[in-house]
This record gives sequence, structure tokens and C-alpha cells, in this order.
Amino acid sequence: MNSIGSVIGRGMLVAGLLISAESALAAGSDDGFAAFWTQFQAAVGKSDQKAVSQMIKFPVLYNDIRKEAEFPVIWKGAFKPAHRKCLAKQKPVKDTHEGQVSYSAFCDDIIYSFSKDDAGWKLTDFGVND
Repeated sequence: MNSIGSVIGRGMLVAGLLISAESALAAGSDDGFAAFWTQFQAAVGKSDQKAVSQMIKFPVLYNDIRKEAEFPVIWKGAFKPAHRKCLAKQKPVKDTHEGQVSYSAFCDDIIYSFSKDDAGWKLTDFGVND
């Protein structure tokens, strides 16, 4: 009886260590996007156009190359109430291509693409979800 309890105890110890190691690896691979995404969702949810515009890397491709002064065009098209509601529920998809990490969120027919540079994470592109 004692040996069965010992085996079970060791098994639980190993499982606990594996779970701890997995958590540590996940925490260690934090690229900062989760914090950015939380801020982005909050700004979009509050319809804070100024905050959202500061989270975009200009010039940005939105139906054409858009400068910061053209943000109202982007807001009217890519951040309609339905899009804002959708973005509030989205869980972006991570992609790694040639060592570069990016994220994308999909709402209706728009793909919102995010990349990181020296300044941090920014919304860098809008595309058509085909």
C-alpha cells in the first residue's frame, strides 16, 4: 500500500513540475502583445479615436496609403460600431514568418494586422479577409 502511495505521489510531483515548467516557458515568451491588445481593445471599446490613432503606425495601408491626418477616413470605415463590437471579442492569431512575429484579428471583411518595431506594437495594416 505504501509503495502505491509513493508512486502516485511521485507522479503528482512530476505532473506539477511539468505544469510549472510549461507556465514558466509561456511567461518567458511574452512578447508584450497581450498588454498592447488589452489597451487597443479598451480604446476601441470606448471609441477613443485619439488613443486608437496613436496605436497605428502611419503611413498605413487602408484602401490606399493613409497618413495620420486621414485617420477620420480609417475610423469611419474600419472602426464602425459593428467592427468595434467584434474587436472587443476577438482573440488575435499569432503568425511567425522569417523570424518576424505578427498578429491578426478578423472582423467581417477586414483583417487588422499588428507588428512590433522599436517603438512597440502598432496596427500596421488593414486587409480584405478573403
